[in-house]
Amino acid sequence: MKFKKIRSFFYAIGTMNIINKKTERFLALLSLVCIFILIIAQIGLVNETTRTFFTDIDKYEGVNINNLHDVFKQGELSLKLIGMEPNNNIKVLLNGTPAYEFKSDTLNIKARNNCLIEIDGTKIKSPFKVKIVSISENISTPCKDKEIEVNSNIQVLTRIFLK
Repeated sequence: MKFKKIRSFFYAIGTMNIINKKTERFLALLSLVCIFILIIAQIGLVNETTRTFFTDIDKYEGVNINNLHDVFKQGELSLKLIGMEPNNNIKVLLNGTPAYEFKSDTLNIKARNNCLIEIDGTKIKSPFKVKIVSISENISTPCKDKEIEVNSNIQVLTRIFLK
């Protein structure tokens, strides 16, 4: 008896006509058009020349695999400490991260393209100077013989741009 009532209940729900035939056909046609547009867009995104019409995301993406070797190129600089004895508390920061310490009065460092080089003298009480003595040939920034004075602060030395 209960099964008969349940079956008749579901049969009544199944025979209800909530959406008329015209609306149902319109929604089916709209779904097919959306799927067709999606397929066309995906095909267009695969080709690099047509991708520019769909999106400008290329400028936010990473380095092209063909130019990957440029990411790992490094330039070399030689820094000289003037007016202070070598000290482990004098640090060279690359992009804000401590990377080198002055253990001797000259220090050779390596930096990548667009790297900001700073001198951290916050733990040193007396002022001192740091000079760029030499640079490698692949550095395009005119920073050779640049000298800065550090007085218990963090001082920007230069930003490195490679050729």
